Amino acid sequence: MKRVMRLKTFFAAVLAIVLFTLYLTPPVMAANTEDLSQLLKDNWCVSFLWKQCDLSTVDLQGANLQEANLSGANLSGANLSGANLKNADLSDADLTGANLANAEILGTDLSRANLTEANFNGTNLWDANLTLANLSRANLQDANVLDSRLWGSNLTQANLTEATLHGADLQYANLADTNLTGADLHSFFFRGSKQVTNLSNANLEGAILTGANLRGAVLAGAIMPDGSINEESGFNLK
Repeated sequence: MKRVMRLKTFFAAVLAIVLFTLYLTPPVMAANTEDLSQLLKDNWCVSFLWKQCDLSTVDLQGANLQEANLSGANLSGANLSGANLKNADLSDADLTGANLANAEILGTDLSRANLTEANFNGTNLWDANLTLANLSRANLQDANVLDSRLWGSNLTQANLTEATLHGADLQYANLADTNLTGADLHSFFFRGSKQVTNLSNANLEGAILTGANLRGAVLAGAIMPDGSINEESGFNLK
């Protein structure tokens, strides 16, 4: 009897360890095959109410997704490098850690999208809507961010090295600790002190600011194009 009890105790302990291990192990992210089929067939897959479009970690390298509707979709960790996303709707989508290098993002709606740590290396972001998007720690090196709306976006610790920002709207954007080394801000205008752009502690060394108007930008602790550190606090009123 005692032996049976010991065996029961042993197996209960083993079961408890197994269940505890499973609880601690994060679930493996993988795209839903039905959602992927729907996207490839009908050019749309959206999330609404209780239904989530799960395309996490999907490989859509070079895919033609022009005008696709992916509003609210889960594309975290997806490979969209070289994809055609012209005029696509990715508003509210989760693109955490997604690879969008060299993608065509022309007129694309990425408003309120989660783009944390996303890779936009060499990407064309022309006339894209990134209003209130989260681009913290995103890689936008060599990206062409032309005439795009980044109103209220979060670009903290993002990499904008050598990026082109002609005509981009950065009103209320947060670029604290952002790397703008060699970025082209030629003739850029920050809209004035009532529409604050936070560039505190940003690295602007080597950035092209010819004709740029930094009035209203917060530059406290920023490394200026000549390598000097701006020690003034508050808005830049010059």
